[in-house]
Amino acid sequence: SVEDLPLSARIGINPDELDRRQPLIISVDLSLAGDVTVATLADSVDYRRIVAEAEAIAERHTGMIEVFAQRLAERCLALGPVRDVTVRVAKPQALTRGLAAVRVSLTASTT
Repeated sequence: SVEDLPLSARIGINPDELDRRQPLIISVDLSLAGDVTVATLADSVDYRRIVAEAEAIAERHTGMIEVFAQRLAERCLALGPVRDVTVRVAKPQALTRGLAAVRVSLTASTT
């Protein structure tokens, strides 16, 4: 898992959000395919790759945290023997009190 990764992202749909970066907090939980024997890093997922994917998405403007989470989940499924992934994206400054967050879960296709 990658837990509570702080990122500065180009995100938002409101006019005042279009030209500035905002903080996000990203968490990713993934499960490896059941038939995988993990003996080396090549048999698993290098979590630095998950971070790199999240950073790459943060560089391009994304309208909503839901879209950010979906894109990151799709990329995580392509990183190796991943059976399923859950991505949580929180946007601390979206609300005056509390934070806005979304969770997206995807499962790899077996076809």
